[in-house]
Amino acid sequence: MSAARARDWFVMSGLWAAALAFYLTTHLHPDVSWYLVATGRILDGARPYRDIIEVNPPLAFYLTMPPVLAARLSHLSASACFIVYLFLLIAASVLLADRVLSQSRMASPLYRRAMPVTVFFALSILPMPVFGEREHLMAVLVLPYLFLVSLRSRDEQCSRGIAALVGMIASLGFGLKPYFLIVPALLELYLMIRRRRIAGLGRPEVIMLGIGLALYGVSVPWLTPEYLDVIVPYGRLVYFAYAASLWDAVTEPFVLFLGFPIMVYVLARSSVIVDRTADTFAVAAAGFFASYLIQSKGWDYHLLPTSVAAWLATTSLLLVTLEDRSERAARRRKPLLAWATGALATLASWPLAQGPVSNPFADQAKPIVERYAAGGAIYAFTSHVWVGFPLVNDTGVQWASRFPTQWLLPGALRRLRERPAPDAGTERKLREIESYAVDAVVEDLERTPPAIVFVDKANPYFGESAFDYLGYFNRYPRFRQLWRAYVKIDELVISNGTYSRSFDIWCRRDQSHRCSG
Repeated sequence: MSAARARDWFVMSGLWAAALAFYLTTHLHPDVSWYLVATGRILDGARPYRDIIEVNPPLAFYLTMPPVLAARLSHLSASACFIVYLFLLIAASVLLADRVLSQSRMASPLYRRAMPVTVFFALSILPMPVFGEREHLMAVLVLPYLFLVSLRSRDEQCSRGIAALVGMIASLGFGLKPYFLIVPALLELYLMIRRRRIAGLGRPEVIMLGIGLALYGVSVPWLTPEYLDVIVPYGRLVYFAYAASLWDAVTEPFVLFLGFPIMVYVLARSSVIVDRTADTFAVAAAGFFASYLIQSKGWDYHLLPTSVAAWLATTSLLLVTLEDRSERAARRRKPLLAWATGALATLASWPLAQGPVSNPFADQAKPIVERYAAGGAIYAFTSHVWVGFPLVNDTGVQWASRFPTQWLLPGALRRLRERPAPDAGTERKLREIESYAVDAVVEDLERTPPAIVFVDKANPYFGESAFDYLGYFNRYPRFRQLWRAYVKIDELVISNGTYSRSFDIWCRRDQSHRCSG
């Protein structure tokens, strides 16, 4: 290794350590915090999709097991272990991407030195407000695969061992959600168009990607049949409650920020600046954006892979433009460099402006939980994951529910109110979902009586400004019986200047627990 490369990796190591230290001081995203709790229960014997009710496929649970096990062995917090785990994966991704780049005969020394740095920034800065989400984890796992595709697009070779390893790791990323499979399909189509022949599917990375996805696909009905038998049909009927309109999804501010890198790409390609890596990442960005639209939620973390791919496409174009000494490039070098730099700054501005994950609810509720529920359990009637998580993780109490939120009820009740009414078969299925959700709430409260219950007073996913949880559940005798032990003790209001949310706080008062402390 040259002295320059050694200095590069020394600097990279310092950046990696600084970023790790920074994230260790922050909250984890609510979804990640829920997965840590749910995965811990699975390791204790709970059955996914029966004792843990989650809408996403099981691979995310499997990938969360290493940090949860590490936390138990080290007696550190699962949150800290997860952050370290993800940073180790980021380091491995950067190193593997660099190893793939080293196989290229066309990559210049500047390109080889700069791209690993920009990969690190893409995986550590762009995900700041959604650090650790499934989309972030997926991007970490599949980036070396995208670099390998760019190598193949230039008809360059890669050692079979590295290619096989890249494909195997990519199968873990693309397998996290079925929507992600759009990307490898588009990339293969891109390679076929580039090569003008239908060939190449026997490459080691494609074979290992296919084997990994096939093994995972076979494991789902074998290990977690309830996911296909219960969760998928339930989700198809009710998860629309969380959907956004296509217009809302494409006009979110973080989507509009993509306009800058798109213009840079169009400007560069119209200048006949050929960069197969940028082309590859542009194709990947298109596939990830299609995944964002198909999910139709308008949530920022769904767009993260698109931002990462756009960032790397823009960086690659910037580097190629810097080194292209042809007359045609000289005429447009200055505007291209200015636009590319501006595009990168724009992509970074959103996560930097948002900052790391914050949770005002957890900050305000923590003293209440520590006072009334220390060593016990809490519960929340809400449709938002951020109410229970990371509050549970931060306080060390139990979560009394099998659900992260009440995600089944909003869609079921909304569809049952539809006019015209759903057909008889659909209505019967919706009543089944409603009955299951109610029974699950009562069973969970009976099995693990929470010391504190938070009741959300604003529930827009139900199609109305305020859904009365307690009024709804008090129609059921079993719930009325157990709720007699609870007394309202306070109200919690959170506000960030643009909105305000309020929660009633109920405390269990019986022989084993007093509402004082």
